[in-house]
Amino acid sequence: MYRILTFSNAIVFILFACQATFAAEPKVTINSDFPGGNIVVVENRGAEIEVKPRLDGGRDWFYWCFEATAETPGKVTFNFPPALAKHKNGAVGHQGPAVSTDGGSNWRWMGNDTAIVQGRSFTYTFKEAGESVRLAVTIPYVQTTFEDFAKRHADNPNFKTSILNRTPKGRNVELVQIGEEHPQATAVLFTGRHHACETIASYFLEGVMEEAMSDSPAGVAFREKYVLYVVPFVDKDGCEDGDQGKGRTPHDHNRDYGPKSIYPTVQAIMELGEYKNVCASIDFHCPTLVYPDHQVIYFAGPTDLPAHNHDAVKQLAKNIKSELPKGSPAGPLVWMKKTDDERKTHNNGHFALRPDCLIAATIEVPFAPKNTVMTQDAIRSYGKAMLRAWNVTDFAAIKTK
Repeated sequence: MYRILTFSNAIVFILFACQATFAAEPKVTINSDFPGGNIVVVENRGAEIEVKPRLDGGRDWFYWCFEATAETPGKVTFNFPPALAKHKNGAVGHQGPAVSTDGGSNWRWMGNDTAIVQGRSFTYTFKEAGESVRLAVTIPYVQTTFEDFAKRHADNPNFKTSILNRTPKGRNVELVQIGEEHPQATAVLFTGRHHACETIASYFLEGVMEEAMSDSPAGVAFREKYVLYVVPFVDKDGCEDGDQGKGRTPHDHNRDYGPKSIYPTVQAIMELGEYKNVCASIDFHCPTLVYPDHQVIYFAGPTDLPAHNHDAVKQLAKNIKSELPKGSPAGPLVWMKKTDDERKTHNNGHFALRPDCLIAATIEVPFAPKNTVMTQDAIRSYGKAMLRAWNVTDFAAIKTK
């Protein structure tokens, strides 16, 4: 009888162990139905999930952002298919995926340890059933992010918001004004998110605005000479819908300037430039994700429109470099080209043609280069450095040289 009981207990133990093994197989559900969400689930095999970015009718590009919730905890590997894009833009950046465990309020980079990231794949370990995490190729920046920024500065008399226009989907496009119009004030226009997925530039632009509206010596000096207008979301619908935004059909927002414009927000920006007599314009972008040359801050735009534009950008870049704190990406470098008909349809090409233009350029802020600090606060500090550098750049003197 003792042997029979022992044998029975062994069978029970084996069955229990098998059940535990089966239960250990992870199972997660994937969701991207929230602002900025973007993913296509190709196959969900439990411990391995094949996913790819949703392209929304545009070119092959790298932006993705989704929420994963564990029904059964465990280690899950997310695999992305090989890149098709010209520059092999990749799917995971140099500091790994961005991760949020509080529904998208706070983000950190997971890192690029080989135990986490291998090429176009990464793993995440869910510790308990019901655990939910948001994962993204970059730190997202959507409408609620800007609203949080606006709330933090709602009591600042130098910060005003209004509505520039409404999108085809009925969303409001914000217009920020920092400083007051006065006879000595030069109108400056800063724009962001012509390409919806380029989120890091938005945090950089926040830093510019924070310094410009502040009571720091730089902020006070800036408002004495300038009034700043900012359009934080040019492609507002794309930002909220989680679109790539780059290379849209028939063309994207940053190829839409001129008499054949098809996007209402671009049309409103061109009208704003005329109405406010904008004499200086910077458009804020991010470059590709992993392409080696794009791991630095750099300027693009026309060298020959206006005639002094190249000199103005080089001096601004030099001044920014001297202001950037430790941990920032390298640069800014200056990679500009002569104007052609295609370039005139860009934001920088359009504003370079305006009368009395002091400077018209695009600044590219990389996503997350190796050996840099790319937290949200750090990126804002790099934007503040740009505003301080702007103050000490004598654009009028460069123009008349």
